[in-house]
Amino acid sequence: MLRFLLTCLIVSFAALAAEPISLFEPDGTSGVSADFQRWHSEFEDNGNYGESWFYVARTNDGGTLFTMLSITNLGLSTFMASLDLQYYAPDGRKWNLHHEYDRDEITAASDRMDITVGPARTWGGGNAYHVTIDESDVKLDFHLANELPSYKFGGGKVLFYADQSAEYTLGISAPRAASSGTVSFGGESFDLAGKGYHDHGWSTIKMPSFIKEWYAVRLFADDYSLVLHRQFLQPKFGGGENKFGLLGHNGKIVGTTRNFRLNGTKFREEAGHQLPTEIAVLVNTNGYKVEGTITELRYQESIDVLGRISFPIRMAIKAFYTNPYFLRYMGQCELDVTKDGVTEHVSHECLVEIDYY
Repeated sequence: MLRFLLTCLIVSFAALAAEPISLFEPDGTSGVSADFQRWHSEFEDNGNYGESWFYVARTNDGGTLFTMLSITNLGLSTFMASLDLQYYAPDGRKWNLHHEYDRDEITAASDRMDITVGPARTWGGGNAYHVTIDESDVKLDFHLANELPSYKFGGGKVLFYADQSAEYTLGISAPRAASSGTVSFGGESFDLAGKGYHDHGWSTIKMPSFIKEWYAVRLFADDYSLVLHRQFLQPKFGGGENKFGLLGHNGKIVGTTRNFRLNGTKFREEAGHQLPTEIAVLVNTNGYKVEGTITELRYQESIDVLGRISFPIRMAIKAFYTNPYFLRYMGQCELDVTKDGVTEHVSHECLVEIDYY
């Protein structure tokens, strides 16, 4: 009987043991290389592969643009591509585009970031990034000129399992940039002059396999920029957190951090999830202290990830997704920034995304 109980305990502990994970080792580096930013077509035979080029802009007139090109093997065939665009107009109207493409509609350079998916193209490097779309229902001519340099946390990779056979990567090519261009729907055009952000990464592990929730905050105030990401990890990988953020001041990255507070303090239900409507912020980096709150100012959208994709792909991936939603709102940041005993108050809107996997 004792042997049986001991055997059960051993089996239970083995089942509960977390898989190894290495979070953005070693130290971070400025500059995201062209080789990192390109399309990584060498993962054709990896069934868990996915890659995306993500952009967001907050315009001077109060509009918000999100757009993303993605390539994945998670559907029914390799290298399925998609184009997503959401635009929230200053007057409250919104547009939401999702189109899918086959692999024969993808062309890309092998040595730099220059990818075309159907009618959409994204390219760039250094301090300039671009997206154009020429669809029947949307025209986009969008450009970013960096105001902060690109940055990678660690080598840009999170590695999984004892043999480090799977990876999740992220390079922030434009933590803050001046945005320009236009987006048009049915002949109605909107100016995209303002501030923007761009990142790119790929993974050879399904996102829901290691992430439960993901908080992302992007602040583009007059003198200060703040980018914070907080990922809640699945129990399979220890159930901890992967946090990474950077602080910009007057055109320079003045601090980066892997340890900060970005905690929800008030919540409401939205799309079957608990949305944090008030978030406490505390960042200490390189002699700077940033402390305050973010409160929900204007809700933008609940994006049902499974509901927007085609039926065959939805059926293929429902096995490993539960109830994924991307929730977005404009937040009001009230932050005190202290350096060398001098405190400045920053009161400014910020973009908040809460993703549930």
